[in-house]
Amino acid sequence: MTESPQQCGLCKTKTGFVLKEKFKEYSLWECPKCFGQFWFPMISPSSDWYEKDERYSFRNQNPLRKPERNHNEFLKDLPAQGGKLLDVGMGTGNFLTAAVNKGYDCYGDEAIKKFGNDYFDVVTMFEVLEHLDNPSDFIEKTKLLLKDEGYLALSVPYRRALDILKPHDKPPRHLTRWDEKAIKNFITERGFEIIRIKIIPVSLPYLITKFHFWFRGFLSFNLINKMAKENGAEVVLKKDNLKWLRKLARFKDYLFFGIPAVLFLFFLYASGRRGLGLYVLAKKV
Repeated sequence: MTESPQQCGLCKTKTGFVLKEKFKEYSLWECPKCFGQFWFPMISPSSDWYEKDERYSFRNQNPLRKPERNHNEFLKDLPAQGGKLLDVGMGTGNFLTAAVNKGYDCYGDEAIKKFGNDYFDVVTMFEVLEHLDNPSDFIEKTKLLLKDEGYLALSVPYRRALDILKPHDKPPRHLTRWDEKAIKNFITERGFEIIRIKIIPVSLPYLITKFHFWFRGFLSFNLINKMAKENGAEVVLKKDNLKWLRKLARFKDYLFFGIPAVLFLFFLYASGRRGLGLYVLAKKV
């Protein structure tokens, strides 16, 4: 028999939860009041777990340099442009670099303890909320850091996306799942006015990258690693050569996976499952 949680992990409602899914020792529940979904037991893993996790270790070794699509939604809005911006999570720093270039006075996580309440004009948290075992308390504390009418911008995975597109949206990595209704209820109940919610759709480049990983080993020529070795010894590739090899590898992916990716994209649009993430911009009231 599946153990039921004592209260909602988002709004603290006590009863009426609907079991949606099971995964290993975890069970996914939907709250009848806030419509948020949360995994039980709702416990975040330690920092050591994240250091060993293949997805995050890969990203640390191969940091993104350009803003991602959720970042670009914020860069379209530019709320309180030129003001003080706190980015929670920070990632590889690609968003902060873009925000600085847009005129923001930017700070990372270390600034939370350094400055007092009512200090920041904007707080951003991209792909952070779903990792937290205390999201409600975290947003309440974040609200205190914002000036009156300050802005909160965040993004989360979209729970209506196909499982094959979000295989890592599971515990203990992710502890909550969101759609438009759930995120709107959650944010407005904590003293924010929603300015806009955007479903971030699946893109063709994203699908081609997915096909690359789904079929790696079958069509992978491993050009970069092969050319980085000479007589069994590692050599340092020139920057221009490495850039050329990456372009060649990308061209190969488009050549092999372009047509199936386009067909899959048509299927996602036709079936109404094109959403991949949610972007939210809200104002403190």
